[in-house]
Amino acid sequence: MKLNVLKPVAIALLTAFAITSCVKDDDYDIPDPNGKKPLPDYSGQVVSFANVLTKVTASVATYTADEVIEGYVISSDEGGNFYRKIYIQNADKNQGLSVAIDKKGLYTEFPIGAKVQLRLKGLATQLNNSAIEVGYGTYTAKSGRKGVAAMAEAIYKKHLFDTGERKTVAELAKVSNSIQEVSTEAHVDQLITLKGVHFPTDAVGKTLFVIPDANAKDKNGTNYKLTDANGKTIIFRTSSYAEFKDEKVPAGEVEVTGVLTKFNKDYQFMISNYADLVVKGGTSTSTQTGTQTSTTVETLEASNATVADYIVGKTVKLHGTTVVKSGKTYIVFKDGTEIQVFSAKGVTISDAAKEKLATEGYEINVTGVFTDYALKNGTIVKEILYSKESDIEFIKAPAPITYVDVDATTATLASDYQVGKHVNLKNATLKVEGGKSYVVFSDGNKIQLYSPNLKSFSKDAQTKLGTDGQKLTSIKGKFEDYSVNGNTVHQLVYAVEGDIVFGDTPVVQLPELNAATATVADFNKYKDKKVKLEGIITIKGKSSTFFVFKDKTEVQVYATSTVFKALSKETKAKLKTVGAKLIVTGTFVESSSTKDGVTTITKRIRYDKESDLDFQ
Repeated sequence: MKLNVLKPVAIALLTAFAITSCVKDDDYDIPDPNGKKPLPDYSGQVVSFANVLTKVTASVATYTADEVIEGYVISSDEGGNFYRKIYIQNADKNQGLSVAIDKKGLYTEFPIGAKVQLRLKGLATQLNNSAIEVGYGTYTAKSGRKGVAAMAEAIYKKHLFDTGERKTVAELAKVSNSIQEVSTEAHVDQLITLKGVHFPTDAVGKTLFVIPDANAKDKNGTNYKLTDANGKTIIFRTSSYAEFKDEKVPAGEVEVTGVLTKFNKDYQFMISNYADLVVKGGTSTSTQTGTQTSTTVETLEASNATVADYIVGKTVKLHGTTVVKSGKTYIVFKDGTEIQVFSAKGVTISDAAKEKLATEGYEINVTGVFTDYALKNGTIVKEILYSKESDIEFIKAPAPITYVDVDATTATLASDYQVGKHVNLKNATLKVEGGKSYVVFSDGNKIQLYSPNLKSFSKDAQTKLGTDGQKLTSIKGKFEDYSVNGNTVHQLVYAVEGDIVFGDTPVVQLPELNAATATVADFNKYKDKKVKLEGIITIKGKSSTFFVFKDKTEVQVYATSTVFKALSKETKAKLKTVGAKLIVTGTFVESSSTKDGVTTITKRIRYDKESDLDFQ
């Protein structure tokens, strides 16, 4: 779970800043060094959750006592699994309740770990499924059941307050390895970390939310069973609105931190973010009945296997030799069935292991779960999904590869390009288009350069590989064909930075502009040309990043969808930081769109790679 806690040093700096900043008069507050915020005056009484429980009934009623409760937020709607609701737990970690609020993005006001004060007088309360629910007014469902209605913003702003104090998830969560222990009314609406649990075999590899059949009664979420070492089970529920709904159910032992809820007679476990589901290792799983399967894993020889041996959800130790295609590693069965070697979500392995996996002809054992993965075009990829680096055993390295020298200045597609051919391409000059690097043969055919490990390269190497006109003394790799929308792309696939020997780098002096002094005349002058543009980030619409020129000309900081998707999460977040200073190396371009007969021209600076963005 995500929790932003101000460190003592940061608090001290903020305090110092507040004390020394200029003020208009002496009537100002110095921030509390413990993070506390001043709250609106209140004369009511702070009571316990247990005290409130004695006054709440199964019917919706208005709370009349002038009382407040204080507790800690234990849920977040950031991941979409919780909707219009906040769960609050008392400091003793033995009681909780939920507050219904008619607003999205509540995590920005009330993050997990925030201590809040809830002023109850005038709010609606109800005891539902053994839990206290708080809202405003009454809501009547289609079934006729009455419940508390969600508070409008104008209401909750007068009743729910962030005190400024914080606790970590570790301080708030109860830890248990017994499902039976926590599956009681005494634990409902509380934060719990379950250790040593696992999903059933037939769930592994499926998405956390599965689109239901047309006749299904429950279309709003998917329930799986978590099982502990004693064979006891509990429902693990993922909403259809969860941002992580397409993540795969992992194999092996997991640790889960979430809120225990109750629906009718069923106890349910719900997480706030995908990071709350942590794979701890192992590949043994369980059945839906909770019976632990044997930890003995069948060894499958790829040289003898056929597609009939591929059973989704089955855990095996697959022995075979790596085949590398377009940067992806496969083990091929006797009948030609290709099994992609792939890691479960969140699994990281060493650079040495990555390099070996990217090497064709390596004899390996992979322990994992057979899993189907559907591409956007509907193609099903057969995978063996491993959970940790130790699931891969590297047995024997391949014999040294013989590379054929090919001179790019004289090479032709017809005479020198054969799929699967290992080459040492010499005397090449890079041509960069749309964020991709190519080498052009003498007959005009373009060969795209591709490495699955590009992100692990040094910044200098990445910059050179994205520089138009960069000379390559040599580059070792294998020719591969790749299909995009029915079109064949010719590639030279290489594994590591050491496969490249760089030659001369062209000296290009780009025009340098500052948005604070630039005008539309500068844009027109350098239209379709590359520049360096410095500016302050502003946001338009939901998330579009812009610079504003001196004359109010707006220029969008833009990349193609392919380039943008490849950006790191950190960079994407920085691009949305209003007021941040950024230097962009890119090309001035214009884009037009027509709506209701009106054509709009958008001015852009298009960058081609992540290193084109320099955050100051």
